[in-house]
Amino acid sequence: MTYKCKICGGQTTIDLKNGIAICDYCGTKQALPLFTEDSARLLYERGNAYLFQNEYDKAEAVFNQLLTINPNDPELYWDLVLCKYGVTYVKDPKTEKYIPTCNRTHYTPIFKDENYLKAIELSSGEKNTLYKSDAEKIDNIQKGILAVSKKEKPFDIFISYKETDVNGNRTQDSIAAQELYEKLTEAGYKVFFSRITLEDKVGTEYEPYIYAALYSSKVMLTICSSKENIEAVWVKNEWSRFLTLRQNDSSKTILPLYFDMQKTELPDEFALLSSYDMAVDGFEQELLRGIKKLIPLPIMLAQKRKKIKKVWGIIAACTLAVAVVATGILLPIYIKNVKYGELYAEATQLFENAKYEEASVIFTELNDYKNATEMVEKCKIQPDYDVAEKLYYDGYYAEATWAFEKLGNYEDSELKKEQSELSWRKDLATVATDDFDEYSNSFYYIDGNGTVKGADGAAHSNLSLEKHGKIISIAPSYDKLYALHEDGYVSNAVDESGKWQDIVKISRTLINTNIALRSDGTMIYGETTESNGSDRWIEGISEWNNIVDFELFYVDGEAYGDGVGAVIGIKADGSLCVVSACYLYGEDGWPLSKFDTTNLDSVISKFSNIKALSFSMTGTQNSNEVPFEIIALTKDGKIQSYKNGKFSESDATDICDVTADFSLKTNGNIVDEDGKIIARDIVNIIAVSGGRSAVAITRTGTVYKCNWLWDEANTGFETSNIKANVYDEWTSRLD
Repeated sequence: MTYKCKICGGQTTIDLKNGIAICDYCGTKQALPLFTEDSARLLYERGNAYLFQNEYDKAEAVFNQLLTINPNDPELYWDLVLCKYGVTYVKDPKTEKYIPTCNRTHYTPIFKDENYLKAIELSSGEKNTLYKSDAEKIDNIQKGILAVSKKEKPFDIFISYKETDVNGNRTQDSIAAQELYEKLTEAGYKVFFSRITLEDKVGTEYEPYIYAALYSSKVMLTICSSKENIEAVWVKNEWSRFLTLRQNDSSKTILPLYFDMQKTELPDEFALLSSYDMAVDGFEQELLRGIKKLIPLPIMLAQKRKKIKKVWGIIAACTLAVAVVATGILLPIYIKNVKYGELYAEATQLFENAKYEEASVIFTELNDYKNATEMVEKCKIQPDYDVAEKLYYDGYYAEATWAFEKLGNYEDSELKKEQSELSWRKDLATVATDDFDEYSNSFYYIDGNGTVKGADGAAHSNLSLEKHGKIISIAPSYDKLYALHEDGYVSNAVDESGKWQDIVKISRTLINTNIALRSDGTMIYGETTESNGSDRWIEGISEWNNIVDFELFYVDGEAYGDGVGAVIGIKADGSLCVVSACYLYGEDGWPLSKFDTTNLDSVISKFSNIKALSFSMTGTQNSNEVPFEIIALTKDGKIQSYKNGKFSESDATDICDVTADFSLKTNGNIVDEDGKIIARDIVNIIAVSGGRSAVAITRTGTVYKCNWLWDEANTGFETSNIKANVYDEWTSRLD
């Protein structure tokens, strides 16, 4: 068994007893994993190759996948450390030895990193010593990077682009980036443009300056002329890191710029971002206008203006004084203009610092000077705009949608409303589902292009993207899929009344119809009564309002006849509302005397401040027990649950989603009720088959399937060859 050296890429000789390898080429000792199957070894080699090529995100996904196979291998945890800190090895020309460099920087010391601690916990002997030794080297490098970066002056704008092509020639991206760099610099902005900013730096010393620029810049501009260039390793390394920083700093903005390519070729991560076609007339003026809104007064420009104003103020004062002596007329006008100009500048600065009441007072005094009257009105509205933006960046997409809608055509509120609504749709989306018939093997999923594919079955065959755009979410019906498009239209709706538009979430079918949540916070449904059964129990949802999400549990369909169900709505204030059904035949069914809307109302009244929940039936045959459970996640990081007839609450600050049996932690791990890790690198758990099973989606879109309800002894997620779409709204919930 041989592995490639993770330092130089050469062949290694490995001691199978302790997992320590020595490279035949560079002579470096290193720890390696021990796998019993060739498939796992080959997968590890792929991850190692990604790491060697600086494709850290891809490598991380592979190592997380391997941890589901061998969760106690310390080397896999160590490899995740290398991914996090972007560790590669370069040859020192003086000593001919390979030394580590870090291409990613974090304030968190490596000795506190959870993967490092796990590697230390699971290792012993020489492996343990190697990890500690390399960790000290990495920690020293990180400290050096942070020390240098702290000395750097802050940047306003970071330009990310590909400098050279495969032949080493300068790209058109680089030329376009430099032209923009010169214009932005001339305008007074401090801009990071690697070709010039790093021209006096050695390649191995780039990271401190790149990190400092990424950390301080308020705006990143990505410039590309092809899909290959924007997804090149080092370009993606820059913008993906900036997106990560943006999750914790809503003041950061990334603006994709492109030419000689289609907008649809931009990375999926840019789907919700405002992008610019550089070939469009007036592009530069529009871009500069947008940047001035984001960075109204750059540091450099402020200093220049201050000096210029001081000098010219003295000159103007002297000149006008002479004129006044001569004419006796201009001085009062001059004094008034200077005073108004100073007041206007002061009010503008207050407005930019979100001190709207103080700014409004000054603008009111200025009457019709410049646009002072308009600014008085903006001071009244801008606070609500700021609130709407914060709601969006905090992940409260429903509330943001409604807040921007109230602002009408103020600034870009209409566009922001559309963005918020689309994010709401994606946040609640189901991108993979099977058929609710237990005898069917049908499985469907939405791919990265927004089209539906079937791993088995043909219920998706009539879906089209021509009129309503990409498909965001899918749900099963008897013979075809309900499909929610990005514009809010539902394909295969149960009626043609026209009301199945502006939808943000759809459900599976019941007996005759399905239900849906509209963007105005109300619920709708189709025909509820037919000869073969009734869905009339759901009609109470028409009275609901301010709904941000709902959970449907319903045991009925081709393979079921129990007629047991409930719909629980989550309102914007975190309270719950419910309707339920219980049509049991015979005396041998579940003891569901406690399962009706009245009793459920009593139970859900105990819950508060909820942002996500899971409802399930226990299947108990004990008439003294309540036959359902509810587990919910609150907005302030607590778990509230109703189980075995009792309500409880506990802290869960590291949980971002819940199901009946599992929780998704903010580090991407799925854990069971005992805290055991079931899967890693997950961004979303989706219940399917009416809650009888689930799928988990990894960061890279790989679908894991789990059937837990009927086979508790074999609970766990199994990987598949299916790659489903992944939305930024999911990844933003994770650390």
